[in-house]
Amino acid sequence: MVRLTHLQAAIAAGLLYAALCVFLYFTEGLFWNTIFIMAMSGAIIAALTFLSRRPLFSVWVYASFVAAISIIAEVKFENQTFTLHAWDFIHYARSWASVAEWWSGRPEAVAMLAGALASLLLGGWIAWRADRPFGVRPWAAAACVALSIGAYAAVRERGERMHMQFNFPDWHLTSFLVSWVETAQTLWRGGLIDAAATSEAPPFQQNWTCAPPVAKRPHVIMIHQESVGPPFFFPEVTYDPGFVPLFNSFDGKLHKMNVETFAGASWITESAILMGLSSKFFGGMKDFIQFYMADRVKDAMPQVLEKCGYRNVMFYPYNFGVFGNRKFFESIGIREVFDKKAMGAQYDWDRDRFYYDHMLNEIERHLKTSDKPLFSFVLTMSAHWPYTWTFAPEMNVPTGGPNNHPEMNEYLRRLAMVKMDLDYLKEELGRRFPGEQFLLVQYGDHHALPASYLWGYTYETGVQDMTLPEGFPLYTTYFSVDGVNYTPPRLPALDSVDTAFVPAIFLDAARLPLPESWRERLRLMQLCEGLAWQCKQRDEILKFHRRLIDSKLIQTN
Repeated sequence: MVRLTHLQAAIAAGLLYAALCVFLYFTEGLFWNTIFIMAMSGAIIAALTFLSRRPLFSVWVYASFVAAISIIAEVKFENQTFTLHAWDFIHYARSWASVAEWWSGRPEAVAMLAGALASLLLGGWIAWRADRPFGVRPWAAAACVALSIGAYAAVRERGERMHMQFNFPDWHLTSFLVSWVETAQTLWRGGLIDAAATSEAPPFQQNWTCAPPVAKRPHVIMIHQESVGPPFFFPEVTYDPGFVPLFNSFDGKLHKMNVETFAGASWITESAILMGLSSKFFGGMKDFIQFYMADRVKDAMPQVLEKCGYRNVMFYPYNFGVFGNRKFFESIGIREVFDKKAMGAQYDWDRDRFYYDHMLNEIERHLKTSDKPLFSFVLTMSAHWPYTWTFAPEMNVPTGGPNNHPEMNEYLRRLAMVKMDLDYLKEELGRRFPGEQFLLVQYGDHHALPASYLWGYTYETGVQDMTLPEGFPLYTTYFSVDGVNYTPPRLPALDSVDTAFVPAIFLDAARLPLPESWRERLRLMQLCEGLAWQCKQRDEILKFHRRLIDSKLIQTN
């Protein structure tokens, strides 16, 4: 075995670290983020050098580790459009079949990972033997401290974790290193969701049975209005008032909904609506709710509907499973999915009417063969980003004023079509099914990207670089309850309602005999004046989470 001199080992280590920095420069995104990850990597290498007294070995092992993590993160992103998180190593240790699917049909990636691991183990052993130990600990300790300070300063300049950071293909290493903090916090609190240590109240009933209906139950249609929020929340925007009724409920009123994301990350709102749980109590894990909570929820809104005799179907604008969320939807009671392929869609962006027509046809088929009530969950796409091109240019619909940003005017055009298509749906339900009752509920998952331009952001800024404080106007959209041949009960008289409470309102509007856990949600909604995360009686929310855990209605570790 060739033994390098101290000078040779130091030069080799320096060159290898320089090559690593070049790699990080091209893969880790923005300037201050690149400075952060270079400094953080240097601090880790310095710490390894302090322990081993071998600088070349330390750089080699860390560089091989970076290569392996980058390959794994890229493969995961290709499967789930989410980059690697430290909790993945805990979560997927119980689901090797899912991990195997990631690598299936990717021989090049498998070979690259095998090479990276061989470099880590075999190359690390060779580097250990070739690198003579020498007295570098004082220098290594000083470098670790200095580089850690540099990394901290870079974080201060860059800002805290980027919005939707884990949904972007860059920053694989940054995201992975940052995720260790969130993983440690999760382990410290004892599970994915924050909860009280104990609850004086007894556990909820596990095997709840829905009471037989006194009268025929209404069919429920829930519409996830992608990127839709009332533009009249912003005085700077001029708009055609014709689509304002889009946001009103059957009582003619606007009901505000406090969401937990902006300009993207629809799955956060979607998950809160389906589970009746605020994503903010999941901390940094909120982006991964649909992966980590699959098979761990026994109390979701679709499961309640299923126990009350509903057949649950979803109309999904993408190919189902492309975001790795198939297991989540199936495990919470959505048994049938009509996705892009099943509906014969040519594009990811179709008029809402396209999805409504498929749903109307399925309702007709269902009524011919079943007397069950039907729950239809429809996800729309027409108002989705980007707004740099004209959607459905053949449609002559109102737009905004000349002082609006051009993308805002394109968004307003799409809102006009959203209103038009929703009116079409209501008319068709009444015309085609005059003897059936329908509860029609909809919600805006987040505001569209052009709304952020009102605060100085631009298209070039990118949603991941935006930072909005708690209570910012872009965190408020709407929910709506309406009926066709059906009159819903009175809605709560609250100024606004957090997303986590809205599904309880939906279930109550269907006049279903709710299980105790969902009646408790309604009680907490009134106690907390519509707020979950910012509830003044926060301990009541945390005790509720503990009761769900103790009842085995959710599993969070």
